[in-house]
Amino acid sequence: MRLIGKCLHVGVLDGEQYTEPGTGTAQGSSLSPILGNVYLHHVLDVWFEREAKPRLKGHAHLVRYADDFVIGFELEHDARRVMEALHKRMAKHGLRLHAEKTRLFPFNRPPSGQSGGKGPGTFDFLGFTLYWRKTQRGTWAQNFRTRTARLRRSKQAIEDYCRSHRHEPVKKQHAALRRRVHGHINYFGVNGNVDNVARLVRAAERSWYRWLRRRSNRTRLTWQRFAKLLQAFPLPAPRVKVQLWAKLT
Repeated sequence: MRLIGKCLHVGVLDGEQYTEPGTGTAQGSSLSPILGNVYLHHVLDVWFEREAKPRLKGHAHLVRYADDFVIGFELEHDARRVMEALHKRMAKHGLRLHAEKTRLFPFNRPPSGQSGGKGPGTFDFLGFTLYWRKTQRGTWAQNFRTRTARLRRSKQAIEDYCRSHRHEPVKKQHAALRRRVHGHINYFGVNGNVDNVARLVRAAERSWYRWLRRRSNRTRLTWQRFAKLLQAFPLPAPRVKVQLWAKLT
């Protein structure tokens, strides 16, 4: 408690400007997600299990990570009741739901006889987009893909690195790119999402090639020479790192 108190009242030095937080934790403080997790455990998790679920007529399940959460309901009526109660519960404890990110939508399995089209909807959670897709067996299954905005941001981050570090030794660039691509694969490499991971790897190769070509005007790097360079300095191959469920077929 003493350490938490010291972290809550510590000042922030931004350049020559010194500020002290009035209430709550300082922006970017490592204490912020820790206390937020503890606070939401009691405000949301315990309340949902002990007070909300016993009053529901159908099944319901809450999944929360830090301050992002999704609740699945068997019955629409239960979902609407909890949505209304959530606003009151959050306000009671000095919190509010994000107006643009909070929504109520159907996500039930499409009818087995539906041969084409898509599922009833999609939603984003923790950098992924969840949706229904048709398997090779003709059944509908949930699937994850990298959120479009997140994939675009990852590509841009690699592009920025290649541009700003293009004059460094190739070995050093390769080590840095491997770390970035490997980190992306470790998080987004779930079954059903290998194609999107492969897009990031191909984008990294294109960015690296493009900015290596601009290191010198005397000798232009061709794709053939770059392919040989990739043999000596390969980037991580896209692969499944986490099995979220049984193999999709």
